[in-house]
Amino acid sequence: MKAKAVRRGWAAALVLALLCSVALCTPASARILKTKRLGQAGGRGLALTVGTGFEYETDPEESELGYPFLLEYELTDALKLSVEPSYVQIRSKPGERGNNVSGSGDLETTVEWEFVHARRYRPALSFEGIVKWPTAANELLGTHQFDYSTGLIASKEFVGFDVDFNYLYTFVGAPPGVKAQNATEISLASEWHLRPSLDLEGEVVTSTGGGIRSRSGGALGTVGGLGPSENVTETTLGVAEHLNDFLKLEQGVVGKSDGTWQFVFAWEWDFSGR
Repeated sequence: MKAKAVRRGWAAALVLALLCSVALCTPASARILKTKRLGQAGGRGLALTVGTGFEYETDPEESELGYPFLLEYELTDALKLSVEPSYVQIRSKPGERGNNVSGSGDLETTVEWEFVHARRYRPALSFEGIVKWPTAANELLGTHQFDYSTGLIASKEFVGFDVDFNYLYTFVGAPPGVKAQNATEISLASEWHLRPSLDLEGEVVTSTGGGIRSRSGGALGTVGGLGPSENVTETTLGVAEHLNDFLKLEQGVVGKSDGTWQFVFAWEWDFSGR
């Protein structure tokens, strides 16, 4: 038992060092479709998940391509740490005026703590804390300000499907002399287990306020600038294919209330296995 605890301690130290190096070397901001719940590693192997993806979004004036990355580690069965960098490209449509820019976006770091475990008639409750770091390479790719978010996640597993409810409040950073409205986000997500190797994923997210980057199913949302305060609803529908106990592929489409669409593809490798 002592040797096992020492190995887990060294593994945790190694992963924390990797998280720090990612935060310093590859800053950005994004999220792929869905990650595993706390405690699912079950003490098997290294509780580390890595992944990356491709996201495409377009409107009549420009197209946006995002390449999100994920590094996630369960420090304990109730505590999870995530770092999410990405690379973003914005391209103007032919005949439209605009800026063609590319580079790293703002970095996000997330801590999730499950303080109430699920029971037969009770959902699991988790606290979520997020810091968005002003690390974007270009002012069109980030706000150059810190954002701080706190939220609550309620999760429940049923026979054949899972449900997650998330409330998130963001304290939006603003440059000197600029007033920014804080943001609120409410989401409801579900995952249906069609087969042992195939899941159907759906999510609806409503956000209110200025400067928020939506966190629905991989959406990059507004990448740069605070912009006006707005109410946006996004609906995500996707599928997850488990090629084996470690590798998962996800693909989906995000429809927004402003009429825009986003296509998402991602993969994850879970070192602990399902």
